[in-house]
Amino acid sequence: MRFFFLLPLVLGVGCAAGVEEPAACSDPDRCKSAGSREELLASIEGFDDPVAAYLRSAAGDGGTLPGDFRAVLDGVGGELGCDASTERSYVVLSNAGYVPKPIVTRCNGSANDASRFYMALVGDAHGFGRQTVHVAAWDASAGTYRRYATAPSPDGGMAVNVAPEFCLGCHGGPEQLGTWVPLMNEMSSPWANWNAAPGFASALFDEFLDPAIAADPTYREVAAELDTAAAFEPIVRAGLQRTTGARLRQRTAAADLGAALELLRPLFCDEGSNYVSEVHGSGELRTAAILDDALRGLYRSLDVAGGWSWLADPRTTLAGSGQRPIELMPVRGEATVQAELGLVARGVISPLEALRVRALDWKHPTGSAFRCDLWRTGHERVLALDPRGAATTADLIPAVLDALMAPLPAAAPGRVRHVPDASVATAGIETDLAGLGDAFEAHLVAMQAPAMRGALLAERDRRACRAAAREPTAPIFPGVSCP
Repeated sequence: MRFFFLLPLVLGVGCAAGVEEPAACSDPDRCKSAGSREELLASIEGFDDPVAAYLRSAAGDGGTLPGDFRAVLDGVGGELGCDASTERSYVVLSNAGYVPKPIVTRCNGSANDASRFYMALVGDAHGFGRQTVHVAAWDASAGTYRRYATAPSPDGGMAVNVAPEFCLGCHGGPEQLGTWVPLMNEMSSPWANWNAAPGFASALFDEFLDPAIAADPTYREVAAELDTAAAFEPIVRAGLQRTTGARLRQRTAAADLGAALELLRPLFCDEGSNYVSEVHGSGELRTAAILDDALRGLYRSLDVAGGWSWLADPRTTLAGSGQRPIELMPVRGEATVQAELGLVARGVISPLEALRVRALDWKHPTGSAFRCDLWRTGHERVLALDPRGAATTADLIPAVLDALMAPLPAAAPGRVRHVPDASVATAGIETDLAGLGDAFEAHLVAMQAPAMRGALLAERDRRACRAAAREPTAPIFPGVSCP
């Protein structure tokens, strides 16, 4: 086993950057690498991803790779069948000193193809190394992303760390799911912290990008193929579809109460956050800042018609444009939303069952201790269930969901008992779906009033401090001071 000095960067989109360690590395996970070709090949035995294929062909006797990040891009590109003409890079500012993070993909003619491989260059306030990168590649046979890290080797090549656990510190989310999931903190206009040009004006990017770092030769080389955040967003969504699909396939495995609990967690607890911002002080903001984005899909699945603005449009317009903008409002994570809607789409739970969970403390679409405590405190009731008679995990889920919801009064068939704000009252109000839709609309309209901008900013600060405390990927929140 070879050990080397590695920049202590947990590189997910939004993870903190660090500086090079001056002494021997003290973290075996961050510092390990294969000591020989045989050891490297043994560590990737059975892997069926393009990086593993490249390692098998390119690794030398010492288990190292020749060249630098460019060799990796070209080598993996060859395995993918995508040459340098298909390469694009995307840049976000990190939450450690706003150090830019270049992310590179190949096969950019198709978002689905491009989502098979992500490379991130590792930098700090002094610039970028050419041999220190973090990589993830899709293994279709295993249904998971394989992860790798490289760093300079004493022989002049790149040492390879296979499946480093530190990558999951960010990409496993605050609940530490144990799998690598693509991250893009800001997935909608104005793509705060991202390069949004050409085509869009960047928000919190140009003003915080250090010109000295932007002049780094390696950064300039990668930025030669720089593309906009709007082009990266569908690639990340395609990657999320891969991981969500693999996760939901667990429902067809042999009946397992623990697996059923894990599949239901996205309904109750936040497995990650995304962040939305007002579009350049215009008042335009994603409705997700106020109402759960999944509600739209659930209502459409239930075929409930209504003239509600929240159902028709994912964006709303706040009054008081030109005032202090709403920036980086934490909202429910895209991966979490897709996991919930995936359960509904596959018939594991009904749209009404999902809605009954999301109607709890619905004025707090993210960061609800009330909802998440139902899941955490319900484990004992769930594990006391008798799984006999259930052929698959999906067969268990209705009973598991009932056990989690047992402390609350049940609603009549076709109706919902909703709790607008659990910090005020938890008794709930029973209504039909039209009445619940009206309640959502009334709340949204109320929050659009000029006098409510201060309340929205206070809510942003509350959510921001929670995200900063529990999520390594949380961005820097300008103007927010947390206890």
